[in-house]
Amino acid sequence: MTRIGIRELRDTLTQTIRRVRAGESVAVTHDGKPVALIVPYPEDRMGQLIAEGKVRPALRSLYPLPEPGQITGPMTASEALEDDRGD
Repeated sequence: MTRIGIRELRDTLTQTIRRVRAGESVAVTHDGKPVALIVPYPEDRMGQLIAEGKVRPALRSLYPLPEPGQITGPMTASEALEDDRGD
């Protein structure tokens, strides 16, 4: 990560933003101490989470989902399962 002083940032803002757009993070310092961090804007939050290892991409799509079965009247869960299974 690059460190850059406030004055240098002001003088080279366009070039610094180009570097950030290319994926580089830049720490902004004041009197040699970090005060801000400029990082690339996450275009795709899911992509960022995948890159950080916080989530895994789906192995397959959930769509199209099957149509729900028809309800033929009041019944218990056991009766609905039997009806669905054709028992």
